[in-house]
Amino acid sequence: MMFAALPLFAQSTDISFDPTITSAEFRKFAHLVGQGLYPTPVAPAGASGLLRFEIGGAATLVDVDENADYWQRATGSDFTTSGYLAVPRLVVTKGLSKVSISGSYAKVQDSDIAMYGGTIDIPIIDGGLIKPTLALRGGYSQLSGVDNFDLKTYGVELFLGKGFGPLTPYGAIGRQRVDARGTLNGPIPLVLTDKSDINRYTVGLRVNLFLPKITVEATQAEERSYAAKVSFGF
Repeated sequence: MMFAALPLFAQSTDISFDPTITSAEFRKFAHLVGQGLYPTPVAPAGASGLLRFEIGGAATLVDVDENADYWQRATGSDFTTSGYLAVPRLVVTKGLSKVSISGSYAKVQDSDIAMYGGTIDIPIIDGGLIKPTLALRGGYSQLSGVDNFDLKTYGVELFLGKGFGPLTPYGAIGRQRVDARGTLNGPIPLVLTDKSDINRYTVGLRVNLFLPKITVEATQAEERSYAAKVSFGF
């Protein structure tokens, strides 16, 4: 099942930078991991009332070429799942009247590695019976538990969505920044850094069955990624 605890890393030593890795290969690796860690709540954006509270399990799958040099020179062992970088997490969303906030957290089993982040949705146009919803979403996430790799992601996306009964299709366009720092193996510790941006294009569909709510989305950024969430709330 997609929401099972799929491992992102088996242990912190799984990220191990070979001294021969190039800056371009490090950037590619950082972009892919940053895309997997991006804190999408897997939901259409918009404001909601003070009573709204929702909790769910989500997973993001990023397409990875595990035989490519950028991956081989950055990993001590293969932690992909059928050619995908798999990132499971818990997502909590709370309405604050004029905005909505979401927090996400993932703890990799049998490992010290954790990922946490959050988003805030700010409406520009409140949707209704006829009008669509237009909203701005800001996001932040950070990787922890890995000594030789620091990674933070930031992003801003513009979302457009419209509800049709229990179905809400939506799309988004935005920009994601990756801030990465990696320490290479070797007798003399060398450091590679990358601060660069990625365009994000997302389409999704939310199906409100009341209990539960199911959402799926696909994103084109550094590579193609897919995400899904099953959530419960009111």
